[in-house]
Amino acid sequence: MIKLHIGCFDVPLDGWYNTDITPHIFIARISFLAKVLHAIGVMDQTRFWQHRDGVFRKVHYLDAVKRFPLANDSVEAVYCSHVLYNFSRPRALFCVKEVYRVLKPRGVFRVAVIDLDTIVESYDPVHPEYFLDVIYQPTIKGGKNHMCWSYNANSLKALLQEGGFTTVERVELGKGKCPDVERIDYRPSSLFMEGIK
Repeated sequence: MIKLHIGCFDVPLDGWYNTDITPHIFIARISFLAKVLHAIGVMDQTRFWQHRDGVFRKVHYLDAVKRFPLANDSVEAVYCSHVLYNFSRPRALFCVKEVYRVLKPRGVFRVAVIDLDTIVESYDPVHPEYFLDVIYQPTIKGGKNHMCWSYNANSLKALLQEGGFTTVERVELGKGKCPDVERIDYRPSSLFMEGIK
């Protein structure tokens, strides 16, 4: 049984096929490279410890906005936490369509994102800094993890439906049809949605 975890970064799940595009996947395949990068100050202590503990050896490369190297109807479940908003909406739709393609009939796709409604509710005209930090993410370098789009329950449901899912419902933290749901959700303030193929 294949359970696909898209965009796991440094949180690979036991029993899942964990994927990401982080360069740490490739660093982990060369035994001495993390030590060298840490020694010259390119890698911080936390990342070095993660390499030492084998975290990134559990992660496989998958570009979620390109065709997945998986057969049609071959995956039992897909979990994607705080990833879709890193893509433009057309790219996110491509990813959702790929998830739909590889899922077996009655397979479940669990998505977690930052809730746009919560962001909007946080806007304070006297102190707009929090709102602006979430929207523009000025401290994030590069484009890999930068928010490109945002979703509320209605727009996320519409995205999943456009991607092929006819049964889509909002679910709560640690609840739903996704396998291991009690242990895989780790961002409690998220918007959670499940689509069934």
